[in-house]
Amino acid sequence: MSSRSAMPKIVASQEPPKLTTIHVAPKKAKVPAIVVEGKGQVDTRPCFTSSWIEETRVTAPIASERHVVAGVPVTIASARDSSCGFYIIDPPEYKLNPIHIQVLADSIQEIVDSLPEDLDVQSLTTVRPHIKSRAKDLAYAKLAGRSTSGNGTIDIDREAEVLAELLSKYTAGYGILETLLEDPIVQDIYVDAPSSQNAAYVVLRSSVSERVRQKCRTNVFVGRRDLMGFVSRVKFETGLPFSEAHPVLEADIEHLGARVTLVGPPLSDKGVALAIRKHSYGVWPLHLLVSWGCLSPLLSSFLWACVVGRRTVLVAGSRGAGKTTLLASMMLEFPLSQRVILLEDTPEIPFRRLQDIGYDIQALRFVEDGRSGSSSAEGNLRVSLRMGESAIVVGEVRGMEARVLYESMRAGSAGSSVLGTIHGNSAKGVLDRAVEDLGVSERAFSSTDVVVVIGLIRSPDGTRFTRKVTGVSEVRMEGAHIELEPLFSLSPGCSCAKPTQAFNSDCKTMKGIAEAFGISTDDALDIIKARAHADQVLAETAASHPERATIQKDDFRVRSNEALSRNLFGPAGAEAGLKEWKTWFDEVTQ
Repeated sequence: MSSRSAMPKIVASQEPPKLTTIHVAPKKAKVPAIVVEGKGQVDTRPCFTSSWIEETRVTAPIASERHVVAGVPVTIASARDSSCGFYIIDPPEYKLNPIHIQVLADSIQEIVDSLPEDLDVQSLTTVRPHIKSRAKDLAYAKLAGRSTSGNGTIDIDREAEVLAELLSKYTAGYGILETLLEDPIVQDIYVDAPSSQNAAYVVLRSSVSERVRQKCRTNVFVGRRDLMGFVSRVKFETGLPFSEAHPVLEADIEHLGARVTLVGPPLSDKGVALAIRKHSYGVWPLHLLVSWGCLSPLLSSFLWACVVGRRTVLVAGSRGAGKTTLLASMMLEFPLSQRVILLEDTPEIPFRRLQDIGYDIQALRFVEDGRSGSSSAEGNLRVSLRMGESAIVVGEVRGMEARVLYESMRAGSAGSSVLGTIHGNSAKGVLDRAVEDLGVSERAFSSTDVVVVIGLIRSPDGTRFTRKVTGVSEVRMEGAHIELEPLFSLSPGCSCAKPTQAFNSDCKTMKGIAEAFGISTDDALDIIKARAHADQVLAETAASHPERATIQKDDFRVRSNEALSRNLFGPAGAEAGLKEWKTWFDEVTQ
C-alpha cells in the first residue's frame, strides 16, 4: 500500500470543482499485508464528508460474498491466513464526477441556509423527506443548467433523484455509517479512537454463512467531523449529556433499532469511541435455534413446558451470549391467551412485533440513571403485580427489583410464569450473584425452578463463534441450602446440551409442570418428548428447505404451538396428537 501521508485521491473523473479542496489524509495505523493486492492503493473521499474509504482488496480470498445495501455494493471476504474477515463497501458517492460533486456541495449549502422555521428538526421522519424533496428540485435545476450533452429530461431526473438521496443521507441521515446500520447481517459496529486512524469493525450475525468470518475489519475510516455529527445527533435525540464531565453516553435509539454507547475524554484520551448493538425486529423461533445447533429439540420442548407450565426461569450468560435472544424466543411459547407484562430499562425485546402477532403484552419501562431514582424498577414491578394475572418477563434482573420479584414469587403473587435474564456464566455464578450482590436470600432464590445458561463458544481458530445453551440446572432446597441439579449439560464432543439422569419424571420442575397441566408426571414427560419430535421436524425442514421462509418466521411458530396444544393434550394421547399436528404441518407447508 502506498504511504498514508501521500496526497489522497479527489473523487472526480476530471478537474475538481472549486469546492472539492481536500487536505492530506491523516497518518493511519498499518494494516495487515494480506488486505491489499497490488500497489498504488489510495484513500478517497468526496468534499461533503470527512470519512475515508480505503480501496481494499483481499488477496486470494477463501470465501467471498456480495450483496447490496440501499444501493451500496458490499463484499464480505475471508483471507486464509487471518481470523478476521473483511467487510468492504463501495459507496457510489465516492465515485462522483466533478459536476455531481459541485451540485451536491452547492445544494447542501442552500438547504442549510434556507430550512423553514416551522420544520420539526427533532423528527427525522419529517426532516429527511423535506430535505430530499428540496434537494431534488435544486439538483434538477443545477444539472439542467450545466447539461451540454443533450441528455433528456428523464436522465436528468434520474440523476437528480440519486443526488437527492445522497444529500439526505449526509445531512439528515448518518452518512457513511448508514450502510452498516442498514445491513441486516451486521449486529455490532465498533469505531475505536482516534476514529480517523482506525478502521471501523463489524460483527456479523450468527445466521451469516459459515464460509465467512464473523468479526470483520471494514474499509471505513470515520472522520472526526462525521463522528462528532453522529454524537450531536445522539445527544439531540436523547437529551442526555456527553462531555468531559459525563464521558459516557448509553442510549437506545428507537428509529435506528440499536443501542448506542459513546465513550469520550478523559476515559478515551484519543477521542470519541463508538459501539452500536443492533436489535432484531423479529423473534427467532426456538426451532430455528435448534437448526443452528443452539439447543436440542428435547431442550426446546422442555423450555416450552416451563413457559406454559408456569415455571420460573432465569436465562444466564455473559454479554453478547444471546440471553435476550433466547428469552424472546421463549416468549413465543406463551399461548396467545396469556397476558404478559414486560419490564425493561432498555427496549431490546421486540414487544411490538409480539403485539403484531397477537399477544396481549404490556411493556413497562424504568430508568436507572439517577434521575428517576433507583426504586423505579422496583416500583414498576410492584405495579405489574397489581395488573391482574399475568406472566412477568424481566429484561434483566440486576437491582432492587430482584428482592421484590422473589418476594412476589414466594407469596404466589406472580400467578404465572416468570422469565428473566441475569449476568452469570454458570448456575452457581447466578446463585452467588443473586445472594451476594442482589441481596436475595437462598430460601427466596429457591423460588427459581431452572437456570438456563447460554454461552458464546468460539472456534479454535477464532474465525467463528456460536451461541449454545451450555447447561440447564434445577434449583432445589435441601435443608437450609440450595442444591443445583444439572438437567442438561454440554459435554466435550457434543453438538448441544444433552439430558442428564436427573431429567426424569421425578424431578422438581417436572412435578411442577405436571401440576400446572393437571396430569401425571409420566404423562407430562411423554408430552415433552412427543413435542420434541415436532421441533425436530421444524428444525430439519427449516435447515434443508431455506426457500420455505414461512417456517422460519415467528408467527408460524405461534400457529404451530397453537396446533400442538390442541392435539397433544387430547384424550388419544401425545403420540396421536403428534400425528394430528404432522397432518396439519403437511397441509400448511405444501
